[in-house]
Amino acid sequence: MGVVVIVDADAGFCRRLRALLESDVGARCEEVRTLAEARELLRQRQPGAVVLGPSVAPTAAIEFAEAYGSAEETAATILVTDEASTDLLRRAMRAGLRDVVPADKDYGEVVNAVHAALESARSRATESAVMCVPPTRGRVVTVFSTKGGVGKTVISCNVAVALAELRLRTVLVDLDLQFGDVGIMLDLTPERTIFDAVQSFDRLDAEMLRGFLTTHESGLQVLLAPVHPEDADAVTVSRISAVIGLLREMADVVVIDTAAALDDAVLAAIDGSDSVYAVATMDVASIKNVRVSLQKLAQMGYDHDLTQLVINRADSKVWLDPGEAQRSIDATLVAEVPSDRLVPRSVNRGVPVVLDSPKSGVARALAALAKRIAAGREEAKSSVA
Repeated sequence: MGVVVIVDADAGFCRRLRALLESDVGARCEEVRTLAEARELLRQRQPGAVVLGPSVAPTAAIEFAEAYGSAEETAATILVTDEASTDLLRRAMRAGLRDVVPADKDYGEVVNAVHAALESARSRATESAVMCVPPTRGRVVTVFSTKGGVGKTVISCNVAVALAELRLRTVLVDLDLQFGDVGIMLDLTPERTIFDAVQSFDRLDAEMLRGFLTTHESGLQVLLAPVHPEDADAVTVSRISAVIGLLREMADVVVIDTAAALDDAVLAAIDGSDSVYAVATMDVASIKNVRVSLQKLAQMGYDHDLTQLVINRADSKVWLDPGEAQRSIDATLVAEVPSDRLVPRSVNRGVPVVLDSPKSGVARALAALAKRIAAGREEAKSSVA
């Protein structure tokens, strides 16, 4: 069924586990006594799973997983230990270990964990082999601003809901990993989040990822931000990129709401996007921030045409007009969203304004932006065809 590497200084443990895996799972097993030997073996071949036995110190196992076991293309790493504390489990999952199982006498949990890992590896290999003709890929758009308070999340939520109302399979990702507000704005309880999804990163596929999405009443699917700010550390750049890739295959449109920053997580979202909407308001500080951010992206090699401008509260009476803002920022202006007291009311109620007051000016502007995104998706499909 697959190759399993067993790492433990205890030859008896290796022998007993090997016999069970070969008889119960049909695995081919290789034994090594140290992590150094394991690393050398892994340079030569790609097993389906690596079992780190009880003699491997948990700290050493975590370091091994961080260096080797967190990438999707590597074997699943399973730690067998008598020290399965909550803290160890959290550290292990963050490091990329697939499972931490107790060193029980009959090794039943170890065998089950290895069997699941080999099945997952086989499924991924099968999917790769049959994907000769790729499916239609969804369109990914990121809503972005390095300045807080510009209404970025309001725009993300309402545009995503409007896309769902157009009968497009739409997923909204809250990538403000420490202080995301998408759940509040859509009145969703965060029972499953992106943090939970990446705990299973080594075996995460589209079907599993669907289980971590929360469904809004509009039909919109939402991947919520972690509940605890400290959990953001587990959502690494490589994992963000992989999640975006999976969502692109699952949905017609993926909308990503980002933190007010230009950090690695935001750049990972931009890297995976077909379009980026930079949000500014009609004040000098906001306009300056967007201009500097886009200049920085240009210096980093991003295409100038990737990013387009959305001006929120565009009718504010502040001795500026949207045209001046657009010229200062030097980006194509694609939407002007007016101010409206309906917006804070809708936020407080947890009901998007495109549903709460669909005939209002602000709702019509946001719905128009959604239709623009939908049209861009159709153009992309036509060009591929």
